[in-house]
Amino acid sequence: MTPTRVHPGAPDTAQPPPPARWFADALDDLHQRVSPAGLVPSPTGHVLASTAALPTAPPGPLARFGIAVLPAATRDAASAPPHPTPGGGGRGRPTTIAPAVAEEFAVGLLDLHRRLLHEVLRHTLRHLGARESDGVTLLARQLVQAQLAEVAIRLAEVGATPGPRRDDDAAARWRTHRRLVGVGRDLLRLLGASGFLVDGPAGDLHLTEVVGNVYLHPGRGQDDD
Repeated sequence: MTPTRVHPGAPDTAQPPPPARWFADALDDLHQRVSPAGLVPSPTGHVLASTAALPTAPPGPLARFGIAVLPAATRDAASAPPHPTPGGGGRGRPTTIAPAVAEEFAVGLLDLHRRLLHEVLRHTLRHLGARESDGVTLLARQLVQAQLAEVAIRLAEVGATPGPRRDDDAAARWRTHRRLVGVGRDLLRLLGASGFLVDGPAGDLHLTEVVGNVYLHPGRGQDDD
C-alpha cells in the first residue's frame, strides 16, 4: 500500500486546522438566548450544558468533551425556584418551560448541528487536499470527489427543506436530526483516523448527536431513520 503523505505543494494546508471546538459554548449561548431564567430541560427532564454551566453535575462520559449532564429533577427539586448552581457560573433549570421555548431550543439545536457540519465539510476538503497518494491528492480522486459531492448535496438539501417539513414539529425535527447525524458520520469516514484525533471533529460531532438524541427524540413509536 502506498503511504499517504502531505502534499508538498500545499504548505499552507499541511496541517489543516480542526473545526473550532465551539459546541459546548454555543450550547450555553442557546440556553441563555431562549431561556434567560434558567437552563432548558429536555423532555425527560435531563439538562445538558457545558461543564462550566453545570459545575456540580455528576461526572460522566461527555465531560471529556466539555459537556455535563444534570439528571432529571426530583419532585422537590423541580418545585424549587430557579437559582444559580453552587460552584460558580451555573444556572438552575427553570420550574416550567413554555412549549414555544422548548421548540425554539430544539430548532436552535438543529441550526448548531448544521453549522458544525458545514465547518467539518470545509475541514474535510482542506484535509483531503493536503494529503497525497501515488502522486495525486486524495481530493483529486474521482471516488472521493463523488462522495464529497453527495455529502454536500445532502447537507444542502436539509437547509433547503421547507420549514414545516424540517423543524415544525417533533417528528420533523427528529427526522432532520437523523439526516444530519448521517452526514456527520459520512464525513468522518472520509477523514478516516484523523477525524478521531484529539484535534479532530469527532468529539463535537458526537456531542451534537448525543444532545440531539436527548432533546429531540419524539418518544416511542418513531423510527430512528
